[in-house]
Amino acid sequence: MSYDAKTQRLISLKKLAGKAQTSNDKDLANEALPSGVTMTSETVFGETIPTNPSSTALYDITGKVEYLRLPVTFIAGSDTLSGRHGFELKLPSDYEANSSNGNAGTYPFLNDQPINITSGSLQLIPTSFSNSYEAKPFYGGTSAKGSGTQIPILDARDWYLDYFNGILFQQDPPGTGDHSDNPDYVEAYLYIGDMLNTVVANAGGGGGGTGDGDPNAQYLVLASTGSLSAERVLNPTTGLSFTDSGAGNNYTIEIDNSIVATLTGSVFSGNIIAQSGLSGSLQSLPNGTPYLRSGTGISVTTGSFGEVTISANGSSGLDRSKGVYFISSPVTAGDAVSVSPSDFSTANYDEDKIDIFVNGQLLHSGSSSQVSLSERDYYVDNATSLKFAFDIVIDDIIDVIIFAISS
Repeated sequence: MSYDAKTQRLISLKKLAGKAQTSNDKDLANEALPSGVTMTSETVFGETIPTNPSSTALYDITGKVEYLRLPVTFIAGSDTLSGRHGFELKLPSDYEANSSNGNAGTYPFLNDQPINITSGSLQLIPTSFSNSYEAKPFYGGTSAKGSGTQIPILDARDWYLDYFNGILFQQDPPGTGDHSDNPDYVEAYLYIGDMLNTVVANAGGGGGGTGDGDPNAQYLVLASTGSLSAERVLNPTTGLSFTDSGAGNNYTIEIDNSIVATLTGSVFSGNIIAQSGLSGSLQSLPNGTPYLRSGTGISVTTGSFGEVTISANGSSGLDRSKGVYFISSPVTAGDAVSVSPSDFSTANYDEDKIDIFVNGQLLHSGSSSQVSLSERDYYVDNATSLKFAFDIVIDDIIDVIIFAISS
């Protein structure tokens, strides 16, 4: 059998209208439980979904997905004379004790947490990412992996799972009332990574960060902007004078020689983030005197009479190049993927000067061991190749952006 015309129409209508499909006897206005189409940044997956996730054991984590056996509960009011139709999925009652998800114990990753009331904060991975994500409903059995009887995809009951809100619907129940063949568990993959809004905020320095997600960093600006939550204005003080030579040129700080001896960590502290993304970090001489060390987009030189020159490298210091690679042959996770003629040596293999995108998704770099454990997305194998934590498949598109360091 297959979904009848009414079921197909109601599933589509209710999904687009933000409602769950729990019963064919309920029209749109009578459905109480929410659903949705993943669109806002707060419910859009922000990190890569692997194509071959592990399901060897419950609570296996592959990248940012976790394999779970989720208990199923009948949704009151979704039954008819034919039997029970609507069921909700929730996290296991012992999730916090068994999961190695770093967010376990923090909302919404809580014991017995229903998925549908989290408004997309909890989502199952749908088959649009890979057929490996096909959910497996069971009746009978226990909380142990694979126990009970699996309900096949083409079962006569014609079941449908909404991966966004964790609602399972069966068109033709196996019997009336609390029938023993009604679903009791569903094995599926839960997304445990950051949503797009968090990834974008971290990448852009949201909340006073510097682009690497550091909430304690501050911005050192030449004049107040009013738009940076942790900005600090660089103002002249006794013994200091400033010369701004314009965009692309030097911004010079001159320090009177008479105050060099009193220069302490209270003058410059921590990481300094200057306008236009210039950065330098505080270092100390053997005698404890602090000084600025060159950082991203900045060079610091010292001269006589305590003069310190901070040079904005700008476009003349970093040359941006982009390579686009259309994959025509599959590459297994851990094998080298050539991206020649892109050359990572031109950026001194500095991960802060290399951006890798796969199908438009920004990836996170790491060490070879982190990638082998799927803790990071990729690492630079050599000057012209990369190795990924997941399979690269035909028609994938890899974008390589390198900020080469010019002399």
